[in-house]
Amino acid sequence: MSYNIYNDRIQGGRLSMRFITAEELVNELLQSGIYDAEGRITMELNGTSVEIKENDTVGNILQEWLGQWLKDNDIYFRPPEGQSFPDFYLQESNEVGLCEMKAYCAKRTPAFDIANFDSYWKSIELNPRRLDSDYIIFAYSSNDGIIKIEKIFLKKVWEITSATKDFPLKCQRKNGQIYNIRPCSFNSKRTKVPAFSSKEEFLAALYRTVLSHTNKATETRIWLNNVIKKYKNDTGYELIINI
Repeated sequence: MSYNIYNDRIQGGRLSMRFITAEELVNELLQSGIYDAEGRITMELNGTSVEIKENDTVGNILQEWLGQWLKDNDIYFRPPEGQSFPDFYLQESNEVGLCEMKAYCAKRTPAFDIANFDSYWKSIELNPRRLDSDYIIFAYSSNDGIIKIEKIFLKKVWEITSATKDFPLKCQRKNGQIYNIRPCSFNSKRTKVPAFSSKEEFLAALYRTVLSHTNKATETRIWLNNVIKKYKNDTGYELIINI
């Protein structure tokens, strides 16, 4: 997925490229009849073709498919440089239109990685608007190689995260070390631990997690103050965090 594709289209006289929001993107996907569509994943190499039936590759392939769908519909998007956040931008600015695409098997509880924990909390000090990023989430089914989209969610980070019984923020942990921020059961109304109700509640949980992770009270409070200050400078909105 290359930004140069869009430069080539403009230079070639194709000026129909559209700027849309994440909400409009999801609406267009739904209007296109995506819930009725079926897909297959195949691999061809050296004259041999095979149909992929394992679920491990579906999420990455859906991301590639979404990029192609945006191109085919003349919708502006561009990937970040390298493998950094976000998966793609819907605007020319790096400050707004930040979108992440996630996927999970509809029969299972969501268990994708939202973000690497260390990278996330450090990055929002530089760009606190990451708190407002959109998450487009595909719940898919895979039966005998046939892929179907069962549900598309459009969420903010605080709408797909929660506390746990033992920790202020649900994360993947190994031997006491935090690796990735993990989603709650946002797709279920019967979950015992609901998602956070606001970005402030999420940020407070993130602060408590960073504090327990680093055990550096002064530095962690400075980090939080910097996030609050820069967010207000960038957006005009003041985050009130209860900690």
